Amino acid sequence: MSTISSRSESLSSAYRWNIAARCLLAFFGGFLWISTSGAFLAALFSRLAWMPLVQGVYVMTLLSFVTWCAVAMWAFYERRLSVVAGGLLGSSVLFYLAFLLVR
Repeated sequence: MSTISSRSESLSSAYRWNIAARCLLAFFGGFLWISTSGAFLAALFSRLAWMPLVQGVYVMTLLSFVTWCAVAMWAFYERRLSVVAGGLLGSSVLFYLAFLLVR
């Protein structure tokens, strides 16, 4: 019985670390993604003269709450955590580079 008990504890520990990693990724990865995409889109709206920069920042702040929730749901929906981490990090870098070109 002790081997079954120790195995369930190790699975439980791995499961707990997986959930903790997903929580951290949803929070910090989502924040990074929302920050870079929001800055890029606000600057793009201003550059295309669709709205002033201040109004673009306001609109992106409002939209960021919805998109951050979507990122958090994706972090827990996706089977592999590396897909979420790679997607968030890769697209954040692309948004940041695009922001540097637009501003």
